[in-house]
Amino acid sequence: MHEFVDETFQPETTGEKILSIQASLNGFSFSIVCPNQRKLLYFKDIALKISNANLLARHFESLFAEETILQNNYHKIFLVYHSRNFTLIPEQFYQDNIDQNITPLLFEQNEQANWMNNKIAGVNGELLFAIPESFQQALNKRLPSAQIIHPLYRIIEQTSISEAAPKLLLLFGTDHFSLALFGQNELKLINNFSFKHPNDVVYFVLTVLRQFGISAKDITVQFAGNTKAHAGLEDVLQKHFSQPALINAEIAVPPFIDKVLITKNISLFL
Repeated sequence: MHEFVDETFQPETTGEKILSIQASLNGFSFSIVCPNQRKLLYFKDIALKISNANLLARHFESLFAEETILQNNYHKIFLVYHSRNFTLIPEQFYQDNIDQNITPLLFEQNEQANWMNNKIAGVNGELLFAIPESFQQALNKRLPSAQIIHPLYRIIEQTSISEAAPKLLLLFGTDHFSLALFGQNELKLINNFSFKHPNDVVYFVLTVLRQFGISAKDITVQFAGNTKAHAGLEDVLQKHFSQPALINAEIAVPPFIDKVLITKNISLFL
């Protein structure tokens, strides 16, 4: 467990703050940010080994009971869940219950999952993604005002797409990664890939770049997430791409917080 408390943090005034919680099979982490100062006030990372996504609800209930700071009032609350099942729907085609028509064509049917959507204003699209139904029910019960978001949504929202030069964003989970490809002032592609070895990542990325006629030497690559889950992953990225760099935090973060934690939980620092 890792915890940071800013010396100016006063829990009783959390109504003016933003709470963000990141959930995965590797555990939970959460941050409290002062939006006016773009300053981190509180951060906690709790490592767990959760065997499957349908157990997230049970573990979240335990977290909520133990971490009483989550029960305070906040200006905004976000729950970040890195679903590997997602797709982008053009805004003009999005309609209520579209998941019932689209998702069976793209993903294996899962009656224990619900579909959420995040509107990405900069690309005029809706990011549609799956979340365990039991987990969503637990969130609605304990944090009814929380907005459930995909981390790729938050990262894309922070990315300038007004540049013609190609850019690739990579977000790593333990055994999968999501990518967003930009070029010619637009979002070209989002996708998710499972992988077992860092070389798999390079293979999938180079295949995508070839589809769009983009050279690995000509693209800006930024990455974040659980990059330490596979030894040598960052070295492989450095070998095959020109100066790949970590996605930077957008709020003030104390220098003594381990950069690995910031990278793993980047959605909490944007």
